[in-house]
This record gives sequence, C-alpha cells and structure tokens, in this order.
Amino acid sequence: MSKGTRLPKNFRTFDFYDQKTGIATSVKTLDTRTAARVKDPKQIYTSMKGNIDAVVNFKEAGKGEDIIKMNMISQREVRIAVPKTTTPEQWEQINHAIAYGADKNVNVKITVVK
Repeated sequence: MSKGTRLPKNFRTFDFYDQKTGIATSVKTLDTRTAARVKDPKQIYTSMKGNIDAVVNFKEAGKGEDIIKMNMISQREVRIAVPKTTTPEQWEQINHAIAYGADKNVNVKITVVK
C-alpha cells in the first residue's frame, strides 16, 4: 500500500484508501487454527463473506478530516492474512470466498503468514 493511504485507527470498514487510485482496502487476519475452524472449515467462508459484504455495503464513513463516500471508491479490496498451517479443506473455503468476492466486484487477496 502506498505511503499516506492509512486511514485513522478504528475507521469504519476500511483501513487504507488511496485517493489517487480510488482503491479502498480492508485488512484482516483469520486464524484458521482454532478448534472450531479446524472442525468446521465452512466457518472460514462465513467469516470471509462477512468481511466482503461489509465492503460491498459500505456507503460512507468519516473520522476527523478523513471522509470516504461510496462514489469515491473505484475498487474495493479485502486483504486477509492466514497461517501457513491452513488445511486443504480450509483453502477450499478460502477459494470459495475469493470467488464470492469476485462476483461482488471485490478483489480478495490472501497473504500466508507464519
């Protein structure tokens, strides 16, 4: 993300907004190692779908001088960090959520972390 695109702490829905490109980005972490998510990988899809729906349904938010309105956004993006120990079954749900995001015109990017 470009320097100077970070929104104020606790800004609703988005964490970054690039005024030049109009890209609004929400950054999340997803712990796939919890007992519930290992037992029921579909919980991963449900969680990610909620993140995607939040950016799709975004209308307007502001904090201080930083105000973003729906018409200022050219591209919505959700970036999610997941552990490298994520199972194949969980990846299936992640890929399902990525496809859902694409259907909603949301670019979903996954980063694998330790």
